[in-house]
Amino acid sequence: MKILLISGHGAGDPGAVSQFGKEADETIYMVEEIKKTLSAYAKVDLYPTERNAYKDAKAGKLAVDFGNYGYVLEVHFNSGAADLKGNGRTTGTEIYVTTAEKTVGVETKIVQSIAALGFKNRGVKRTNFTVIYRAKAAGVSSALLEVCFIDDKDDMSIYAAKKAQIAATVANAIAVQFGLKKGNQAAPVAKEIKAGSIVTIKSGAVYGGLSSTRGKAVPAAQIGDKKHTVEKVQTNKGVKEAKLKEINSWVAVASLTAV
Repeated sequence: MKILLISGHGAGDPGAVSQFGKEADETIYMVEEIKKTLSAYAKVDLYPTERNAYKDAKAGKLAVDFGNYGYVLEVHFNSGAADLKGNGRTTGTEIYVTTAEKTVGVETKIVQSIAALGFKNRGVKRTNFTVIYRAKAAGVSSALLEVCFIDDKDDMSIYAAKKAQIAATVANAIAVQFGLKKGNQAAPVAKEIKAGSIVTIKSGAVYGGLSSTRGKAVPAAQIGDKKHTVEKVQTNKGVKEAKLKEINSWVAVASLTAV
């Protein structure tokens, strides 16, 4: 399995800042630490930390092809607590997925694991944030993690003392929920999808193309064992997609399996 980790902000954008730290610095630390543990289970790439994935996505100049990955995790720190003196309670950790995401087992495990280290669990929420929405449109499950509140003294006291442990627990949560075993870095070679290929559509797939249906979920009746014929393959809005004859619609190649 291949996993992409993205550090939020950067490239001149500091993100949220408080006396306890700068978000852009802490997100880089977290993705680098998560990778150390997770690399024992999967092939892990970091989005270039000198770049800003949000700005790249808005400009249509992403440095990677999301379709090459099985999971994308974007890491951020929250703000808005304004608790600089500490009140004895953490504001906590939370994680976001897109509205098109069908299951949230991985994300639930991530925030449960972080909360076990002393943070309030704010749960799994749904918002179509730019980067994870683009990843999901490419057919890849994705999430945006808010580790904790950077302007909450209680949050950041725990974070400062346990930051390496937090990163490891995120990595282990991902490995457990995906059923990854140590030494599973090598991914099997999939059949190439091209014009004439017979394919099935993976669960959670969304429509591509350039019409108003883009981003909407493919109906369950078209998913699973139902076979489709690829008419052609091309890139739409930065996503490699295939036009399927039977439904006359585009779907990300990453959401298809050649049979």
